[in-house]
Amino acid sequence: MTVLARACGGWDRFWFAPESARSLAAARILLSAQALWILLSRDIPALSALPVEFWTDVPMSARWRFLIWEGHAGLERALQAVALAALVGALLGVAARACCLLAALLLYHLAPLETLFFTPSPWAKGLTLPVLGLLTLSLSPCADALRIGGGKRAAAGGPEHGWPLRLAQLFVCQPYLFSGIAKLESAGLGWASAANIRAWLLLANQDDQLAVFRAPGLWLADHPALCAAMGAAGLAMDLGFILVLFSRRSRWVLLPAAALFHAAILVTQNYAFLSAPLLLIFVDWGPRDGARRPPAAAPPTTRA
Repeated sequence: MTVLARACGGWDRFWFAPESARSLAAARILLSAQALWILLSRDIPALSALPVEFWTDVPMSARWRFLIWEGHAGLERALQAVALAALVGALLGVAARACCLLAALLLYHLAPLETLFFTPSPWAKGLTLPVLGLLTLSLSPCADALRIGGGKRAAAGGPEHGWPLRLAQLFVCQPYLFSGIAKLESAGLGWASAANIRAWLLLANQDDQLAVFRAPGLWLADHPALCAAMGAAGLAMDLGFILVLFSRRSRWVLLPAAALFHAAILVTQNYAFLSAPLLLIFVDWGPRDGARRPPAAAPPTTRA
């Protein structure tokens, strides 16, 4: 077998390995619930009613890209109501594929209303991953399990449940990986230095509009060795979290570590990672021995 054939076989095994239908359905529920939480916790359509002066720095390209135009708060509220209904349908598994698609398209439009005024960060606001994840699930049999009216149908699974779950998991990994790459590009390994972490701690705890916890971060800033350890651990987490895609054993370590990491960032720097609940997408929610597998005699696809 040639190197190219082995590489193609490895690619196929990664994307199309069987997964439980329950795990894919759990991803549908988690993405829908997280998006519902974000939409219900803030008044995004109200931003459309802000005075025109607030829109002077919003480029025309962004308005066309997301079909956002100021002064239409009523329309935005109607669209948010439809998005909420679609998310509930996706959550319950009712017309799940259509609801996932409709919710993803509407969230793509609604989410930038807040982001354009605050930060372009792909993870700070919490709706980027549901847009990508729900769009992926709309192309998959995501309601084969854990749905209203599903009766006692067995949660069988197969390759058709594997690739969408794997892609949704990849989306969850990307904020970590891209954050680590951005750190290295902007500051190199010096980003993890004690001086840099101390500066971030002091900055985060001096913002009266942001700081809720002050004592832990200020205490940590007075201990250079702990600052350096925090920087090294943060960079290692960003660059190493991608391993959860390839090693199920690594999830036993990296998933709890990521949860503790976000809790530590919250109490020391007051930064909340709103997509943290999506770490549960990596949990195996169904019996793998019940999944349908490809015939044992079927060889990997080869390409000339």
